[in-house]
Amino acid sequence: MTTRKILHAADIHLDSPLKKLDRYDSAPSQRIRRASRRALENLTALAIDEDVDLVVIAGDLYDGDWPDQNTGLAFVKEAAKLVTAGIPVLVIRGNHDAANQMTASLPLPKNPDGSDIFLQTGKAESRFLEDIGVAVHGQSFRSRAEKSNMAAKYPDAVSGMFNLGMLHTGLEGATSHAHYAPCTPAELTEKGYDYWALGHIHVRGDHQIEGGPPIVFSGNLQGRHIGEQGPKGCVLIEVDARNRCRYEFHPLDVLRWHECVIDASQMQDRDEILDAYQGWLSEQIDACDGRLLVARVRLTGQSSLHAALHQNTEWIRAELQAISVAAGNEQVWLEDVKIRTAMPTDQKIALDFDGPLESLECVLNSLRNDPTLASVIEQELAGLSKKLPKELKGDEDQAAFPFGDDQWVAGLVESAAADVVGRLQQDESTTGAAGAKK
Repeated sequence: MTTRKILHAADIHLDSPLKKLDRYDSAPSQRIRRASRRALENLTALAIDEDVDLVVIAGDLYDGDWPDQNTGLAFVKEAAKLVTAGIPVLVIRGNHDAANQMTASLPLPKNPDGSDIFLQTGKAESRFLEDIGVAVHGQSFRSRAEKSNMAAKYPDAVSGMFNLGMLHTGLEGATSHAHYAPCTPAELTEKGYDYWALGHIHVRGDHQIEGGPPIVFSGNLQGRHIGEQGPKGCVLIEVDARNRCRYEFHPLDVLRWHECVIDASQMQDRDEILDAYQGWLSEQIDACDGRLLVARVRLTGQSSLHAALHQNTEWIRAELQAISVAAGNEQVWLEDVKIRTAMPTDQKIALDFDGPLESLECVLNSLRNDPTLASVIEQELAGLSKKLPKELKGDEDQAAFPFGDDQWVAGLVESAAADVVGRLQQDESTTGAAGAKK
């Protein structure tokens, strides 16, 4: 049998909602909102151009129940293109599009052999593609929280065929992500399959153990927020006549998220920060190859600019955004600026309690070392949290108020501290000037 090609994708999250972008007037919201659809269109185009023999999607095709029928229609359209081209499509449901999560459905085209596109829930099944010598084993999630080891009950490998397992899983020991359908690489290897097409983890990676088959997370098709940085796409598998395989990543994303981390510890003025961002941006624009670049800037380090940066956050943001607009030609959008600097140790205020600045430093140090600070802030913001619309609340990856993120909590303290210190220093300067005039 000649070489066969299989396209492995997962976690498309079709029409996934925006992640806190609508709060910015300048955000290219429509381009980002349609990104997952355009990435799916790229998948279809790649499969047809490469004349693949099979497309498998390992869960989370959808992001949950559809807000309207257009989400379902978008997939029907792409599935129809593939089937018309003679390419079968097999999909399992994951935690986001589990059977009991979806109240809406639309008729889907049948595969060229007349079979359904989605694999069943309840128990694992095998699909045999005799013409290409491939056996696909998999099972859809019935409910969002599938906590049992589903792979343990997958069918045995079929002798003489290329055996591909489809599974939506947290893969124990590989990640701290929610552990749905837990199993281990060793357990998957013992099944005797030739390739495992996994979904759920949005970071691309192979967890193959020595002597075993590839155990591959293709990653998600399109990054949805700053926590999903870099190229995203699918994996193209080539299977030879002896059922040995190799695979290669293919980017399909239409926009990319990147964080620019600038160490300001040795910088003396804002222009140096702007120059650093300009240089980084030029490199990223070239690497994005025409895609929209969504950037976040994070300023770090013990810096003499610490107070000025915190006191002039909006000006810094505006200057960086201006660079983005000028350099990007509508290809770059600055998503956010995070100031995570600290005052240099040799510039911190001595604690002799002779004035308001000294007393303030004592209070700040107390807050910085308070293990209950996050819970106190959470209680204070509880009322506001309840009033936030769904699209601003975020999820486990990008919460609006990430109280479990120590850096975020510390950033609140440092930002407030810089503002108060600036006001006190201004008051002292004004008082001193007034005294001098007298």
